[in-house]
Amino acid sequence: MVASLSVYYDFGGSDGSPGTNQDVDALGPPNVRFKTADNATIDTNDPVSIPAAGTNYSYWKHLYLYCDTAPDTQVDNVQFYTDGTCSWGTGVTLQIGWECPTKNSGSDSGYEVADEAVTMVSNHTEITSQTDAFNFTSGSTKAISISEASSVIDAIGETTDYSILQGNVASTAGPGDKDNETLTFQYDEI
Repeated sequence: MVASLSVYYDFGGSDGSPGTNQDVDALGPPNVRFKTADNATIDTNDPVSIPAAGTNYSYWKHLYLYCDTAPDTQVDNVQFYTDGTCSWGTGVTLQIGWECPTKNSGSDSGYEVADEAVTMVSNHTEITSQTDAFNFTSGSTKAISISEASSVIDAIGETTDYSILQGNVASTAGPGDKDNETLTFQYDEI
């Protein structure tokens, strides 16, 4: 059978134990909103404000793929990418952590309750480096790890590890709602 995977977002709860596992397909489009609240609500509340100086940050998001329908054999080689062009204008970026904290069918140990006052590198213990998510394109993807047995997804309920993303708004940003952007996960299935 052909696998069916959904993008999920964990939020709330406590470190190592998210309060909610949200299938983002039920939310939109848009399916994820970067804001200053730790919830999955898609609305105009809790915007990331433009600071007088420096940078303000959204709460970080713990995204991952969840297996809804098991493949005949396995899913592996999960990659993340964008179209390479951020349409949000000067001073607004989307950062992704280099590391993929542990998330699997038996553990949420890589989950840390989101903060918005600092970068993920400053306060997510498993993220030591981050980069602009739009640096990753279909020709230059970011590998997403799998912590399930044999580093593959081969059963319903299995997942990839977390991809941690966070919106940054600098003092040079312009006001207003920003356009939707598409983030892509791809994988191999055998």
